[in-house]
Amino acid sequence: MPSRVQLAVAGSGKTSSIASQIEAQAAQATSLALTYTTNGQREIASRVPNLRNGNHETMGWFSFLTQHIVRPYLPVLHPGIHAHGLHFVEHSGQIPRNRSGWKYYLDDAHQPYNIRLSLLAKQVLDATNDAPIHRIEAIYDHLYIDEVQDLTGNDLVILEKLMRSSINVFITGDVRQSVLATSRSDRLNTAYRGVHLVKWFREREADGICELTFAETSQRFNHTIARFSDLIHDPALRLPTTTGSFAENSGHDGLFLVDDNHLESYIQQWKPTLLRAKISSRTLPNAEVINFGVSKGITRERVAILTTDPIRKWLANKTLLANQSACGFYVASTRGRYSVALIVPRADRVYSRLHADFSEIIQLWSPNE
Repeated sequence: MPSRVQLAVAGSGKTSSIASQIEAQAAQATSLALTYTTNGQREIASRVPNLRNGNHETMGWFSFLTQHIVRPYLPVLHPGIHAHGLHFVEHSGQIPRNRSGWKYYLDDAHQPYNIRLSLLAKQVLDATNDAPIHRIEAIYDHLYIDEVQDLTGNDLVILEKLMRSSINVFITGDVRQSVLATSRSDRLNTAYRGVHLVKWFREREADGICELTFAETSQRFNHTIARFSDLIHDPALRLPTTTGSFAENSGHDGLFLVDDNHLESYIQQWKPTLLRAKISSRTLPNAEVINFGVSKGITRERVAILTTDPIRKWLANKTLLANQSACGFYVASTRGRYSVALIVPRADRVYSRLHADFSEIIQLWSPNE
């Protein structure tokens, strides 16, 4: 049976979908849920606290690669070497140079480097004729993978092997929220990195490996915010149209353009969470301040976004944002239930030059309102 892949928009209940499927399993079925982040693992575990017979496990992606692929079979590839733990590094520059053989993948204490773990796992699979996959098939009936957009490079090789297995596989995530990655130094499958992962799944669907569906309705925000969020990514990706089902009115709803000089007044009146692309030395008004990437997963009544030069250029002429920037901006733009304010210098001038696609849905705010 082809694996099921559901790509879902922000606020559509991806984790709830996994939890409901786990709860509906047959009493004796065994299952494993995987996701990259610790917060994601906690979220899944918190949704299924009373699963019958304890036949479900929730695990991180790195732990899965280590426990089920690398650790049991590494001696086949490197005799006498036994992996344990994980050596976390941000980038390859933090790994000593001129390491070869097993030392390319593991430190001297035999802890795998996280950014090379999927490559090592792939080599173990090749050396053992996929023996770890057959072992996993014997352990689990169901496999659930959340936040699939975080997987990169050689992770996709392993993911495809799992999708081709006899396990009942369900995969979900939001490619538009690709702000994290298991490895930024893995150069395999770079054409499918970030939001472009949708193309990888479409190709697998064409090959009969998976069935691809989309969850297009968000319960988090209103339809105006939904319309705006659909404009952020490259239209050539043919991502489905989002519906915002949150219909409650507050008297200040939708998208607003706010002058930088009026930011303090806006915050005093509407109490938004302030979102920014990165930390800077700029002095900000008293408010909750969160970076774009860190805001992933949260919901607030209102947000105000400190726009960047590329975002302002995009507002004027829809010049495509870089992949990573578009994903970060999408995350920020989909945090607020009622309103999203875009903070810009000289808002009246920016408003007069808005691209036609934005002029219908963005309002100019003034302190007199």
